[in-house]
Amino acid sequence: MSASISELLRKGIAAAREGDKATARDLFQQVVDLDEENEKGWFWLASVVETDDERRTCLENVLHINPDNERALQILAQVNARARMTVDQEEVIPGVTRSQLTLIIGGGVALVVLILIVALVAIISNNNRIAAESANATNAAAAQTNIAVAATQQAEQNSANATGTAVAVGATQTAEYTSVPTVAPTSVLPTLPPTWTPRPAEDSSAQTVATLPPPVGLTGRLAVWSGRDVLSVDFLDVGYYDFEVASSYTRIGDNLGRDVSMFVNGQRVVYSRFDPQFSSSVIETINTNGTQLEAMQERWRAFDTVFDPDQPTFSRDGSYVVFVGRPQDRQTAQVWLLDMNAPAGTDPLLQLTSDDFIYAYPSISPDNRWVVVARTDNFSATTGTDIVLIDIASGGKIPVTNDLGTYTERNPRFTPDGTQIVYAAFPSNNPNRNDIYIKNAQGGGTPQTLISDAADDIFPVLSEDGRYLAFASDRGGAYDIYIYDILGETLWQLTSSPEEDYPGDWWQP
Repeated sequence: MSASISELLRKGIAAAREGDKATARDLFQQVVDLDEENEKGWFWLASVVETDDERRTCLENVLHINPDNERALQILAQVNARARMTVDQEEVIPGVTRSQLTLIIGGGVALVVLILIVALVAIISNNNRIAAESANATNAAAAQTNIAVAATQQAEQNSANATGTAVAVGATQTAEYTSVPTVAPTSVLPTLPPTWTPRPAEDSSAQTVATLPPPVGLTGRLAVWSGRDVLSVDFLDVGYYDFEVASSYTRIGDNLGRDVSMFVNGQRVVYSRFDPQFSSSVIETINTNGTQLEAMQERWRAFDTVFDPDQPTFSRDGSYVVFVGRPQDRQTAQVWLLDMNAPAGTDPLLQLTSDDFIYAYPSISPDNRWVVVARTDNFSATTGTDIVLIDIASGGKIPVTNDLGTYTERNPRFTPDGTQIVYAAFPSNNPNRNDIYIKNAQGGGTPQTLISDAADDIFPVLSEDGRYLAFASDRGGAYDIYIYDILGETLWQLTSSPEEDYPGDWWQP
C-alpha cells in the first residue's frame, strides 16, 4: 500500500473516531478510488456512509476482496435484515403496510385455492357417478344379447416422502451492576506542586530499533487497549497492567473497546465498545474481573438520544463520566456529562456544548469544575483544532491553545493538581508526528515539550503522583507503550510486540 493511501487511511480513521464522518467519508472514498481492492478502506467507508444502500455496497466490495471477512458478513446480514423490515413496514395502500397486504393477499389466495379444490372434488364425484350409471347400462345390454365383453385394466401409483428442518433459538444473558458509591474517597493522593515545570525529554530517535528496558518501581494499574485490529474496526482488547504484580497483564471481558478510563477504586473501567449492528460505538462499564457489565446508555435512554457515544472518561472521584456523542439536532460530536449518582427517574445527562464544532477526547478536572477537550473548527475561513476548557456550571469556554491549523492537538488531560494540561500535537506539515506537550490550564504562556521524537507519540497519561508519563509511540515499528520518568529523565518500554498498545488511564492507590 502506498504511503499516500496509508496516510489517507490514518487521517480517515482519526476523523471517524472524532465524530467527523463527513471528513472521514471523503478520505476513505479517496482510498478506494486509488485502490479499489483496499479491504480496510471499503470497511471503514461502510462505517461512515449515510444510508444502508451505500453501506451494503461497501460491505459487498469488502466481501468481494475477502469472502472470509466475518465482521463484514455479520454487518451485511444486519443491513439486509433492516432493509427487509423497512420493506415490510412500508405503506403500499394508505393505512396498510406491505406485510399486512401480503397477509391479506395470502389469505385471499388460500380461499381461492380452497374453492377450486371443493369444485374439483364435486366435478370428479359427478363424473364418477355418470360413469357408473353408464357401465351398469352396458352390462345389462350385454347380458340380454349373450355378448360377453371382458376388459381389464391395471394402474400403478408412486409416492414420495418429504422431510423438514428445525431452527434452534439461542438464549440471551444479562449482567448485574452494583451502583457507584456516592461518597468521594477520603484518601488524599499526592499531586504535583502548582509551580511544577517539566523538563523536556531527551530526543530518543537514536533508539528507534532497540527495545528499551522495562519500567521499575511503579505502582498502581495502567488501563490499556491493545491487540491486533484483525476486524479493521479500530477497537482492540481492553485490559490493564498491574505494576504491583510484576507488570502482569489482565484482559477485561470479551468485548473490543478503546479509550479506557479507571474508576476511583481501580476495580472498574469505562470504555467505548464497537457496536457491530450499527458500525458505531457505545459506552460500557465493567469490573476489572470481567463482572457486572453495564451499557451506560440505559441510564439516559428514557430522556435523551445520543448517537455514537464515544471516548468516555471518569471524573477523579467517580461521580461523573464525560464523553462525546452526536445529538439529534447536530451532525457533529458534542460534549456530554453523565451524573453517575443522579436520582432515579431524573435525566442524568447534561449537554455541555451545542454548536457546529467537532469535540473529541474530553477529560474532567480534579475539582469537577472544568472539562478539557480538543475542538475542531471545519466551518470557518481558517480551519483547525485547538484545546479549550469548558466551565461545567456556565458552559463558558476558555482557549488553552489558539493556533488553529498550525498544530493539531489531541488527547488533552489535566495534571493531577489541575493547573496544567498535557496533550499530543502534530504540525501541519507533518501529520504523522505527534509530540507531547504541557501547558497552563488557563491558557497563556508557551507550551513546553515533554516528549519529542521522529516517531508518532500519542495518548499521554500521567500517574497520580505526577512523576511518570505513559504514552504510545510507533518508534519501534508498531505502537507500544512507553513510560517516561519525568524526575529521573529516564525512558522505559512497557510493551514490545507487533500488535498495537495504547494507554488509557493510570490508577494508583
